[in-house]
Amino acid sequence: MLIQPNYTILIFVFVLRKTLKLKHRIIYSLPMKKRRFIQLPFIILIAITFLFSCFPEPSTPPITGSENPAVSEISNQIQYNPHDPELYLSRATLYYEMEYYDEAIKDMKKAMSYDSSSIAYRHVLSDIYFDGDKNNEAIGLLEETISIFPASERTILKLSEFQFILNLNEAALQTIDKLMVQKPKHIEGFYMNGRIYRQMGKDAKSIENYKKALEQNDKHFDSLLELGTLYSQNKNKKALQYLEAAKKLSSSNPDPVFEIGNFYRFQGNDKKALEYFNQVTLMDNQYTDAHINSGLIMLDAKDYKKANQYFNIAVETDPTYPSAYYYRGISYASLGDKFKAKQDFQDALNLAPSYDEAKEALLKLE
Repeated sequence: MLIQPNYTILIFVFVLRKTLKLKHRIIYSLPMKKRRFIQLPFIILIAITFLFSCFPEPSTPPITGSENPAVSEISNQIQYNPHDPELYLSRATLYYEMEYYDEAIKDMKKAMSYDSSSIAYRHVLSDIYFDGDKNNEAIGLLEETISIFPASERTILKLSEFQFILNLNEAALQTIDKLMVQKPKHIEGFYMNGRIYRQMGKDAKSIENYKKALEQNDKHFDSLLELGTLYSQNKNKKALQYLEAAKKLSSSNPDPVFEIGNFYRFQGNDKKALEYFNQVTLMDNQYTDAHINSGLIMLDAKDYKKANQYFNIAVETDPTYPSAYYYRGISYASLGDKFKAKQDFQDALNLAPSYDEAKEALLKLE
């Protein structure tokens, strides 16, 4: 008879292996004689765990979408009220949150079959399509919605946002034009145009549109932040007035503080920049970019040990961020630890196979 493994324990083994991967880095920093004493207990533990995993044990299969209690409850309600579109919307929302996109799409189509006039339903379905990697369907649905409801500002903005994310910049501009024809001073239209032009590398046009948005509302946070960031990257000292204004508007938001740090970094004032990056991490310790930028300042100062500490935190806060591994690899290489540097460069490439800097860095260590 074929032995069936206990999947719960095997999952534990997988987690343990991840833990060992971290321990692995510590082990290789020790003398050879001490490595065996640290490695041996973990090897024994894996062997014992795997042995136990082979014994049959009652297991609980993962809950599927249809077996989720909340989904089941709505399904029961649908049996008694099969023509209520709001019930299909509720179930679709649950499926969407669980990333059961096909089931969510099916329910939203059912809801729309009972209420085809609901723009809100169309927006929800477009979100599901988009997050479910059905970009053409999402775009097509929103275009159809605009043709039926040409005055729907939210639909126009939503379509332009999707096109912007997909880097369909010309199409996004044409979409926003439909809004600006209806409302020539629409603040969100100016703001969206600013984002699109910035993505296209047309900074002057981007600045022009952000300023037009601020003419309509000088407390428009997003325009203040974007304009300040753009000026900062161009080393224009006007950046500070916009970033300070954004910071004042939303004192608990770390983004303006981070961009002020970047402003001082671009101005060559690393000491001041580091103060602001540290403020950011006090506000939000999971703000990965602030840890990375602090590490970069330490790299420039040739304080490789301190840089490594910042990059360690960056990896912990976002283990899927290729740059965190790449820069930590640089710090390890600078500290003379080629083994850990190679490991980090490879991890960066595993996450982003086209990461050219990581490829070059890895080749240099071969």
